[in-house]
Amino acid sequence: MPRPPPGPTPLGSSPPLPQPADPAAPPDLDLLRRQSGLAIDGEGRFLHRGEPISHARTLEVLWGSLQAASDGRWQVQIGRERGDVAVEETPWLVRGLRAAGEPPATLTLLLCGGREAPLDPATLRAGADGVLRCRLPGGALARFTRAGQAALGEHLQEDPDDPAQAVLVVGGVRYVLPAREPDPEPERG
Repeated sequence: MPRPPPGPTPLGSSPPLPQPADPAAPPDLDLLRRQSGLAIDGEGRFLHRGEPISHARTLEVLWGSLQAASDGRWQVQIGRERGDVAVEETPWLVRGLRAAGEPPATLTLLLCGGREAPLDPATLRAGADGVLRCRLPGGALARFTRAGQAALGEHLQEDPDDPAQAVLVVGGVRYVLPAREPDPEPERG
């Protein structure tokens, strides 16, 4: 009998990730880990040597094992094996939103890898590149994909006091999206 597809995993509710097996790995093994060919692109796709990974179970394992190494690199760890993952800015990418209520009382971020987190509208920022970012519970940076920005755009209104500004109303509170800011430094694990 086939297994049912996994449901969304709330951010922070996953079991604790295993710790690295041997932080003092031999140089050859460390080189292999650094040359894993794994990456997460700006739209939240896991890649291997530049090609998207599409196998559902493989993606589930990769997203479920993604962790920050003590030196700031991102890695996946499966059993005792680890491999580095190249990440441009942050691995937490917003692909969509789920609203509860009309107008929304809450907005939930739908993150790559099936995770979810509540949106704190007070943390929304537009970078110099025009891309929205926000902070997740715990302070990690999340970057909106094009699809995520389009989903948020459905909830934005023009600010009547300043038509150049956008307003988001969530839970009866009005949040003015601040003007563009310098892009943040890439997030280190």
